[in-house]
Amino acid sequence: MSEAVLAGKTILVTGAGGGIGSEICREVARLGARVVMTDVVATAEAAAAELDATFMPLDVTRADDWERVVGRVERECGALHGLVNNAGMILMKPLLETTLEDYRGINSVNNEGTFLGTRAFAPLLARTAAGTQYGTAIVNFSSIYGLGGQPFFSAYCAAKGAIRLLTKATALEFAQLGMRIRVNSVHPGPIDTALARGPLEALVAAGRIPSVESALAGVAASYPSGRMGRPNDVAGVVAFLLSDAARFVNGVEIPVDDGFTAKAQ
Repeated sequence: MSEAVLAGKTILVTGAGGGIGSEICREVARLGARVVMTDVVATAEAAAAELDATFMPLDVTRADDWERVVGRVERECGALHGLVNNAGMILMKPLLETTLEDYRGINSVNNEGTFLGTRAFAPLLARTAAGTQYGTAIVNFSSIYGLGGQPFFSAYCAAKGAIRLLTKATALEFAQLGMRIRVNSVHPGPIDTALARGPLEALVAAGRIPSVESALAGVAASYPSGRMGRPNDVAGVVAFLLSDAARFVNGVEIPVDDGFTAKAQ
């Protein structure tokens, strides 16, 4: 895409301190957007300084935090053209060992955080859309585990599956209300980030696998291309969905998995 394709747009990204989140911020900044980076971790603030972006602390599980950030964006930016609900957690645990606290925690960050962000920013996105030719956009992060089940990821699958249908429902509702906000979801396969390595490190510590590297090699071999996904493989898809080039793309799920989910089961 042209390096100016997002010029004049303000984009807010949650979970901006993580591997995928920070790469999305770099990509949309490269394409000309003003970037608002949010997270609960301090590393996002340092990354924002490097990109000349604005950092706003945000706990996506707190409705009052979302309202505070909405107020700051309105005051400091005046508009919002794109919201990327990227913040998330992962849990690899047998169902019979998953506590209610585990289940609620995964749902709170992944699913409820996406709901709260969509609800909080929809009015500002709609007001911004009214002054544009092609409207505004929300990109929600699900997973290929939100498209199909995966053993030992029941809580994570449930939360990511909920995001898939929340996306479709809000896309249709906003269109019916004339709000001109496109809502789509991306569904990455395993991407080589610190978040994805966490469960593997736990398996190494438990003596169930020899090393993180061997596990990653096994995952890479399951991809049609034979390599692991990288954060920049995802960032370009998100940037497209935020751009006017995606003006007629609404309510869809896009796997970013090198064709992994295209294989016959």
